[in-house]
Amino acid sequence: MLPHLALLLAVILLGLSFVGIRAIMMDQDAPASLGFLRYGIATLMLLPFLWRRRFIMPPLHIVAVTAALGVLQFGLFHLFVNTALEEIPASRGAVIFALIPILTMLIAAMAGRDTLNTIKLFAAILSFIGVALAIGEKAFAEGNASTGWMGELLFFMAVCCGATYNAFASRLMQNRSVVLMTIIGMSAGTMAIFPFAYSEGLGGVIRGYNTEDWLWILYLAGPAAAFSLFLFNWGLQQLSPSQAAIYVPIAPIMAAAFGALILDEHLSSLFLLGLACAVSGPIILNWRRAAETPPS
Repeated sequence: MLPHLALLLAVILLGLSFVGIRAIMMDQDAPASLGFLRYGIATLMLLPFLWRRRFIMPPLHIVAVTAALGVLQFGLFHLFVNTALEEIPASRGAVIFALIPILTMLIAAMAGRDTLNTIKLFAAILSFIGVALAIGEKAFAEGNASTGWMGELLFFMAVCCGATYNAFASRLMQNRSVVLMTIIGMSAGTMAIFPFAYSEGLGGVIRGYNTEDWLWILYLAGPAAAFSLFLFNWGLQQLSPSQAAIYVPIAPIMAAAFGALILDEHLSSLFLLGLACAVSGPIILNWRRAAETPPS
């Protein structure tokens, strides 16, 4: 049960991070600078955990692949999401975000990293329906209509980045230090996003943050990045890509719940039904796996 609990806690922390990002972006519209600070500080927070710990450095090609995946997950993903949110409402983006389990399963199956079957697809689709029910009313309201498809396209590209990371990172984590692999990926993503942050005027953006913004940044870097990504990567190490990715749709629903509690945002009348569907996805998929496991 520990890997499942780790994944659940990781996506709950991620859900609250959406509220923090939204609050900061209202003060400073600088998505690359926020991403650079978030993952840069998170990397520094993880470094002490390698101090005086014995670990084996992975082969160079493993480091290169991990770094490339880090650019996708911690660099391009952040840029695509925050740029897309300038075009479409966060609730609509969250519905697209819920496609991650389905895309993860498809990519992992095509790459030979996981198997695909009817139960997995049903669980993933059920989770997607749960997100659509919980926040779809707000996402597709008349007042939220966008002028084009660029926002949706960018968010879908972000989802493809996240799904690719989930599909390939699981195998890379096997028998290796999760902290080290997380640091490699996060460092690569931070360096990749730095030129975009510099072009935004990183120094001026930093000086423009107030105390509340910095408290959110510390949360985004610590519990919602360093800790939650360690938990998620550890869960990926213990489970298959599909078993881990099926938890992801819970994050936007948690974001909607935290948004209602903290920012006094409106919740859909179907929120509880949507939450039940989203939670049912992981239960169905992982209950089936547990039932098939012979007793020791």
